Amino acid sequence: MKTSENRPAVTIHEIAQHLGVSSAAVSSVLSNRQVERRISDATAKRIREAIQKLGYVPNMAGRRLRSHRPATREFNLAILTSFEAPLPLVAQALHTLQAEADARSTQHTRHAIAIEMFHAGRLSEKPGLLDADRYHGVIITNTLPADDAFLAKARLPFPAVVLGRRIPGYFCVLEVPDFVGRRSAEVLLDAGCKNPAVIHGQLLTQATSERVSAFQRTIRARRKQPPAIIVSEGLQPHNAIVALDEFFAGGGRCDGLFAVTDSLAVGAYRVFQQRNLSIPGDVAVVGVGDHELAEFFTPPLSTLAGANDAMVSEAVPLLFHQLEGSSDRPREILVVPPVYLRESTQRRH
Repeated sequence: MKTSENRPAVTIHEIAQHLGVSSAAVSSVLSNRQVERRISDATAKRIREAIQKLGYVPNMAGRRLRSHRPATREFNLAILTSFEAPLPLVAQALHTLQAEADARSTQHTRHAIAIEMFHAGRLSEKPGLLDADRYHGVIITNTLPADDAFLAKARLPFPAVVLGRRIPGYFCVLEVPDFVGRRSAEVLLDAGCKNPAVIHGQLLTQATSERVSAFQRTIRARRKQPPAIIVSEGLQPHNAIVALDEFFAGGGRCDGLFAVTDSLAVGAYRVFQQRNLSIPGDVAVVGVGDHELAEFFTPPLSTLAGANDAMVSEAVPLLFHQLEGSSDRPREILVVPPVYLRESTQRRH
Protein backbone atom coordinates (compact mmCIF):
# COMPACT_ATOMS: atom_id res chain seq x y z
CA MET A 1 0.00 0.00 0.00
CA LYS A 2 1.42 3.36 -1.04
CA THR A 3 -0.05 6.59 0.09
CA SER A 4 -0.95 9.28 -2.41
CA GLU A 5 0.46 12.76 -1.96
CA ASN A 6 -3.12 14.04 -2.03
CA ARG A 7 -4.22 11.88 0.91
CA PRO A 8 -3.83 12.72 4.60
CA ALA A 9 -0.81 11.12 6.25
CA VAL A 10 -0.59 7.73 7.93
CA THR A 11 0.00 8.07 11.69
CA ILE A 12 2.02 6.18 14.29
CA HIS A 13 -1.26 5.09 15.83
CA GLU A 14 -2.37 3.44 12.58
CA ILE A 15 0.96 1.68 12.12
CA ALA A 16 0.72 0.35 15.67
CA GLN A 17 -2.83 -0.91 15.06
CA HIS A 18 -1.76 -2.50 11.77
CA LEU A 19 1.01 -4.48 13.52
CA GLY A 20 -0.66 -5.09 16.85
CA VAL A 21 2.04 -3.28 18.82
CA SER A 22 2.03 -0.13 20.95
CA SER A 23 2.43 3.38 19.58
CA ALA A 24 5.38 3.76 21.95
CA ALA A 25 7.12 0.82 20.25
CA VAL A 26 6.69 2.41 16.82
CA SER A 27 7.94 5.76 18.15
CA SER A 28 10.99 4.09 19.72
CA VAL A 29 11.99 2.41 16.46
CA LEU A 30 11.51 5.67 14.54
CA SER A 31 13.92 7.34 16.97
CA ASN A 32 16.48 4.50 16.80
CA ARG A 33 15.92 3.75 20.49
CA GLN A 34 14.71 0.16 20.16
CA VAL A 35 17.75 -1.26 21.97
CA GLU A 36 17.41 0.87 25.09
CA ARG A 37 13.63 0.24 25.05
CA ARG A 38 14.30 -3.52 24.78
CA ILE A 39 12.36 -4.03 21.58
CA SER A 40 13.38 -7.23 19.82
CA ASP A 41 15.18 -7.11 16.48
CA ALA A 42 12.34 -9.02 14.85
CA THR A 43 9.73 -6.52 16.06
CA ALA A 44 11.89 -3.56 15.04
CA LYS A 45 12.24 -5.07 11.58
CA ARG A 46 8.46 -5.53 11.26
CA ILE A 47 7.89 -1.93 12.31
CA ARG A 48 10.43 -0.55 9.81
CA GLU A 49 8.91 -2.61 7.00
CA ALA A 50 5.43 -1.34 7.87
CA ILE A 51 6.65 2.26 8.06
CA GLN A 52 8.03 1.98 4.54
CA LYS A 53 5.08 0.05 3.14
CA LEU A 54 2.43 2.38 4.55
CA GLY A 55 4.33 5.53 3.58
CA TYR A 56 4.53 7.05 7.06
CA VAL A 57 5.64 10.72 7.18
CA PRO A 58 6.55 12.18 10.60
CA ASN A 59 4.97 15.49 11.57
CA MET A 60 7.75 17.89 12.52
CA ALA A 61 5.47 20.08 14.58
CA GLY A 62 4.35 17.12 16.68
CA ARG A 63 2.74 13.92 15.54
CA ARG A 64 -0.73 14.89 16.77
CA LEU A 65 -1.57 11.36 17.82
CA ARG A 66 -5.00 12.35 19.07
CA SER A 67 -6.28 13.44 15.70
CA HIS A 68 -4.73 10.54 13.77
CA ARG A 69 -5.50 12.33 10.49
CA PRO A 70 -3.53 15.56 10.11
CA ALA A 71 -4.94 17.63 7.28
CA THR A 72 -1.60 18.46 5.70
CA ARG A 73 1.56 16.44 5.15
CA GLU A 74 4.61 18.63 5.69
CA PHE A 75 7.87 17.33 4.24
CA ASN A 76 11.11 18.74 5.65
CA LEU A 77 13.87 18.01 3.16
CA ALA A 78 17.56 18.88 3.46
CA ILE A 79 20.82 18.81 1.57
CA LEU A 80 23.63 17.77 3.93
CA THR A 81 27.09 19.02 2.93
CA SER A 82 30.37 19.90 4.62
CA PHE A 83 31.49 23.46 5.30
CA GLU A 84 34.81 22.87 3.56
CA ALA A 85 33.44 21.67 0.20
CA PRO A 86 32.98 23.62 -3.05
CA LEU A 87 29.34 24.63 -3.53
CA PRO A 88 28.48 24.20 -7.26
CA LEU A 89 27.03 20.71 -6.71
CA VAL A 90 25.04 21.91 -3.69
CA ALA A 91 23.63 24.87 -5.64
CA GLN A 92 22.56 22.56 -8.46
CA ALA A 93 20.94 20.13 -6.02
CA LEU A 94 19.09 22.94 -4.24
CA HIS A 95 17.73 24.38 -7.49
CA THR A 96 16.51 21.00 -8.76
CA LEU A 97 15.11 19.88 -5.41
CA GLN A 98 13.14 23.11 -4.98
CA ALA A 99 11.74 22.90 -8.51
CA GLU A 100 10.60 19.31 -7.93
CA ALA A 101 9.08 20.22 -4.54
CA ASP A 102 7.17 23.12 -6.07
CA ALA A 103 5.80 20.84 -8.77
CA ARG A 104 4.65 18.27 -6.20
CA SER A 105 3.08 20.63 -3.66
CA THR A 106 -0.71 20.36 -3.29
CA GLN A 107 -3.38 21.44 -0.82
CA HIS A 108 -2.48 18.39 1.29
CA THR A 109 1.30 18.45 0.75
CA ARG A 110 3.92 21.07 1.57
CA HIS A 111 7.70 21.00 1.32
CA ALA A 112 10.38 22.93 3.20
CA ILE A 113 13.96 22.69 1.94
CA ALA A 114 17.15 23.60 3.81
CA ILE A 115 20.90 23.26 3.44
CA GLU A 116 22.40 21.68 6.56
CA MET A 117 26.16 21.83 7.02
CA PHE A 118 28.69 19.85 9.04
CA HIS A 119 32.47 19.83 9.43
CA ALA A 120 34.13 17.44 7.00
CA GLY A 121 34.74 14.09 8.66
CA ARG A 122 32.41 14.89 11.55
CA LEU A 123 28.95 14.13 10.21
CA SER A 124 28.35 11.80 13.17
CA GLU A 125 28.53 14.81 15.49
CA LYS A 126 25.65 16.62 13.81
CA PRO A 127 22.90 17.04 16.46
CA GLY A 128 19.66 15.22 15.81
CA LEU A 129 20.86 13.39 12.70
CA LEU A 130 19.40 10.08 13.89
CA ASP A 131 16.23 11.66 15.23
CA ALA A 132 13.18 10.64 13.21
CA ASP A 133 11.61 14.08 13.83
CA ARG A 134 14.43 16.04 12.16
CA TYR A 135 14.01 15.32 8.43
CA HIS A 136 11.72 13.48 6.08
CA GLY A 137 14.43 12.99 3.46
CA VAL A 138 17.96 14.14 2.67
CA ILE A 139 20.52 14.33 -0.11
CA ILE A 140 24.03 13.86 1.27
CA THR A 141 27.20 15.04 -0.48
CA ASN A 142 30.80 16.15 0.08
CA THR A 143 31.57 13.59 2.78
CA LEU A 144 34.97 12.24 3.83
CA PRO A 145 35.81 8.56 4.51
CA ALA A 146 35.04 9.01 8.22
CA ASP A 147 31.56 10.27 7.32
CA ASP A 148 31.06 7.41 4.87
CA ALA A 149 32.06 4.87 7.54
CA PHE A 150 29.55 6.43 9.96
CA LEU A 151 26.75 6.30 7.39
CA ALA A 152 27.53 2.68 6.56
CA LYS A 153 27.05 1.73 10.22
CA ALA A 154 24.18 4.07 11.07
CA ARG A 155 20.56 3.54 10.08
CA LEU A 156 19.08 6.88 9.11
CA PRO A 157 15.37 6.93 10.02
CA PHE A 158 14.37 8.70 6.79
CA PRO A 159 14.96 8.35 3.02
CA ALA A 160 18.40 9.39 1.82
CA VAL A 161 20.32 9.64 -1.44
CA VAL A 162 24.11 9.92 -1.41
CA LEU A 163 25.85 11.87 -4.18
CA GLY A 164 29.31 10.95 -5.44
CA ARG A 165 29.92 8.13 -2.96
CA ARG A 166 29.47 4.39 -2.81
CA ILE A 167 27.99 3.47 0.61
CA PRO A 168 26.38 0.08 1.26
CA GLY A 169 22.68 0.21 2.13
CA TYR A 170 22.01 3.58 0.47
CA PHE A 171 20.75 4.81 -2.85
CA CYS A 172 23.92 6.26 -4.39
CA VAL A 173 24.39 8.36 -7.51
CA LEU A 174 27.98 8.74 -8.66
CA GLU A 175 30.17 9.15 -11.69
CA VAL A 176 31.50 6.08 -13.49
CA PRO A 177 34.49 4.92 -11.40
CA ASP A 178 37.92 5.92 -12.74
CA PHE A 179 36.49 7.95 -15.63
CA VAL A 180 37.56 11.45 -14.52
CA GLY A 181 41.10 10.51 -13.48
CA ARG A 182 41.70 8.26 -16.48
CA ARG A 183 40.28 10.72 -19.02
CA SER A 184 42.22 13.64 -17.50
CA ALA A 185 45.44 11.65 -17.82
CA GLU A 186 44.62 10.81 -21.42
CA VAL A 187 43.95 14.47 -22.25
CA LEU A 188 47.38 15.52 -20.93
CA LEU A 189 49.21 12.61 -22.56
CA ASP A 190 47.47 13.26 -25.88
CA ALA A 191 48.66 16.88 -25.55
CA GLY A 192 52.23 15.56 -25.51
CA CYS A 193 52.97 16.04 -21.82
CA LYS A 194 56.08 14.14 -20.67
CA ASN A 195 56.03 15.14 -16.98
CA PRO A 196 52.40 15.29 -15.81
CA ALA A 197 51.41 16.10 -12.23
CA VAL A 198 48.26 16.15 -10.15
CA ILE A 199 47.30 18.65 -7.45
CA HIS A 200 44.69 17.83 -4.78
CA GLY A 201 43.73 18.89 -1.27
CA GLN A 202 44.81 17.16 1.94
CA LEU A 203 41.27 15.92 2.61
CA LEU A 204 40.27 13.37 -0.01
CA THR A 205 36.66 12.38 -0.54
CA GLN A 206 35.87 8.98 -1.99
CA ALA A 207 35.34 10.50 -5.43
CA THR A 208 38.51 12.59 -5.32
CA SER A 209 40.58 9.65 -4.12
CA GLU A 210 39.31 7.55 -7.03
CA ARG A 211 40.12 10.34 -9.49
CA VAL A 212 43.69 10.69 -8.22
CA SER A 213 44.28 6.92 -8.17
CA ALA A 214 42.93 6.49 -11.71
CA PHE A 215 45.12 9.36 -12.93
CA GLN A 216 48.19 7.77 -11.36
CA ARG A 217 47.45 4.34 -12.83
CA THR A 218 46.91 5.72 -16.32
CA ILE A 219 50.08 7.81 -16.31
CA ARG A 220 52.13 4.91 -14.93
CA ALA A 221 50.75 2.54 -17.56
CA ARG A 222 51.46 4.92 -20.45
CA ARG A 223 54.66 6.62 -19.23
CA LYS A 224 56.13 3.78 -17.13
CA GLN A 225 56.65 6.23 -14.28
CA PRO A 226 54.30 7.84 -11.74
CA PRO A 227 53.14 11.46 -12.00
CA ALA A 228 54.25 14.10 -9.52
CA ILE A 229 51.82 14.53 -6.61
CA ILE A 230 51.23 18.04 -5.27
CA VAL A 231 49.17 18.32 -2.09
CA SER A 232 47.59 21.64 -1.12
CA GLU A 233 46.22 22.47 2.31
CA GLY A 234 42.77 23.24 0.93
CA LEU A 235 40.85 23.56 -2.33
CA GLN A 236 40.94 27.33 -2.81
CA PRO A 237 43.13 29.14 -5.38
CA HIS A 238 45.48 30.51 -2.70
CA ASN A 239 46.06 26.96 -1.43
CA ALA A 240 47.15 25.91 -4.92
CA ILE A 241 49.50 28.90 -5.18
CA VAL A 242 51.28 27.98 -1.95
CA ALA A 243 51.55 24.29 -2.86
CA LEU A 244 52.84 24.91 -6.39
CA ASP A 245 55.35 27.53 -5.23
CA GLU A 246 56.75 24.96 -2.78
CA PHE A 247 56.77 22.30 -5.51
CA PHE A 248 58.81 24.45 -7.90
CA ALA A 249 61.06 25.78 -5.12
CA GLY A 250 61.93 22.18 -4.28
CA GLY A 251 63.04 21.47 -7.84
CA GLY A 252 59.77 19.99 -9.08
CA ARG A 253 58.82 20.26 -12.72
CA CYS A 254 55.78 19.47 -14.81
CA ASP A 255 54.49 20.19 -18.28
CA GLY A 256 50.95 19.03 -17.62
CA LEU A 257 48.73 19.51 -14.55
CA PHE A 258 45.55 17.73 -13.49
CA ALA A 259 43.74 19.90 -10.90
CA VAL A 260 41.04 17.89 -9.10
CA THR A 261 38.89 21.04 -8.86
CA ASP A 262 38.65 24.09 -11.09
CA SER A 263 39.37 26.29 -8.05
CA LEU A 264 42.82 24.72 -7.75
CA ALA A 265 43.32 25.32 -11.48
CA VAL A 266 42.71 29.04 -10.89
CA GLY A 267 45.63 29.16 -8.46
CA ALA A 268 47.78 27.13 -10.85
CA TYR A 269 47.13 29.67 -13.63
CA ARG A 270 48.43 32.44 -11.37
CA VAL A 271 51.62 30.54 -10.50
CA PHE A 272 52.40 29.62 -14.10
CA GLN A 273 51.86 33.18 -15.26
CA GLN A 274 54.10 34.55 -12.50
CA ARG A 275 56.82 32.11 -13.56
CA ASN A 276 56.41 33.06 -17.23
CA LEU A 277 55.21 29.59 -18.12
CA SER A 278 52.71 29.72 -20.97
CA ILE A 279 49.49 27.68 -20.97
CA PRO A 280 49.37 25.33 -22.81
CA GLY A 281 52.76 25.80 -24.48
CA ASP A 282 54.85 25.13 -21.37
CA VAL A 283 52.18 23.55 -19.17
CA ALA A 284 48.84 22.04 -20.21
CA VAL A 285 46.09 22.22 -17.58
CA VAL A 286 42.88 20.24 -17.08
CA GLY A 287 40.43 20.76 -14.19
CA VAL A 288 37.24 19.24 -12.79
CA GLY A 289 33.88 20.90 -12.24
CA ASP A 290 33.41 23.10 -15.31
CA HIS A 291 33.21 26.30 -13.27
CA GLU A 292 30.85 28.84 -14.82
CA LEU A 293 33.88 30.98 -15.70
CA ALA A 294 36.09 28.14 -16.98
CA GLU A 295 35.57 29.05 -20.64
CA PHE A 296 36.52 32.67 -19.83
CA PHE A 297 39.91 31.79 -18.29
CA THR A 298 42.98 32.94 -20.22
CA PRO A 299 43.28 30.59 -21.98
CA PRO A 300 39.90 28.81 -21.58
CA LEU A 301 40.22 25.81 -19.23
CA SER A 302 39.72 22.23 -20.38
CA THR A 303 37.63 20.54 -17.73
CA LEU A 304 35.55 17.52 -16.88
CA ALA A 305 32.20 18.62 -15.55
CA GLY A 306 32.12 16.20 -12.63
CA ALA A 307 28.67 15.02 -13.75
CA ASN A 308 26.89 17.38 -11.34
CA ASP A 309 23.84 17.94 -13.56
CA ALA A 310 23.50 14.26 -14.36
CA MET A 311 23.88 13.16 -10.74
CA VAL A 312 21.34 15.67 -9.43
CA SER A 313 18.82 14.86 -12.15
CA GLU A 314 18.93 11.22 -11.02
CA ALA A 315 19.10 11.88 -7.25
CA VAL A 316 16.12 14.22 -6.78
CA PRO A 317 13.45 11.96 -8.37
CA LEU A 318 15.00 9.03 -6.50
CA LEU A 319 14.50 10.83 -3.18
CA PHE A 320 10.84 11.56 -3.94
CA HIS A 321 10.39 7.99 -5.09
CA GLN A 322 11.39 6.87 -1.60
CA LEU A 323 9.13 9.46 0.02
CA GLU A 324 6.20 7.99 -1.90
CA GLY A 325 6.78 4.67 -0.15
CA SER A 326 8.94 2.79 -2.64
CA SER A 327 10.14 -0.58 -1.40
CA ASP A 328 13.00 -0.73 -3.93
CA ARG A 329 16.29 -2.06 -2.63
CA PRO A 330 19.14 0.49 -2.39
CA ARG A 331 21.17 0.62 -5.59
CA GLU A 332 23.87 2.57 -7.41
CA ILE A 333 23.24 4.78 -10.42
CA LEU A 334 26.32 5.60 -12.50
CA VAL A 335 26.61 8.64 -14.76
CA VAL A 336 29.29 9.68 -17.25
CA PRO A 337 30.73 13.20 -16.83
CA PRO A 338 30.95 15.37 -19.96
CA VAL A 339 34.39 16.49 -21.15
CA TYR A 340 35.03 20.02 -22.39
CA LEU A 341 38.33 20.34 -24.27
CA ARG A 342 39.43 23.96 -24.54
CA GLU A 343 42.64 25.85 -25.24
CA SER A 344 44.45 25.00 -22.00
CA THR A 345 45.30 21.53 -23.36
CA GLN A 346 45.57 22.29 -27.08
CA ARG A 347 49.33 22.15 -27.57
CA ARG A 348 51.12 22.10 -30.91
CA HIS A 349 53.36 19.04 -31.19
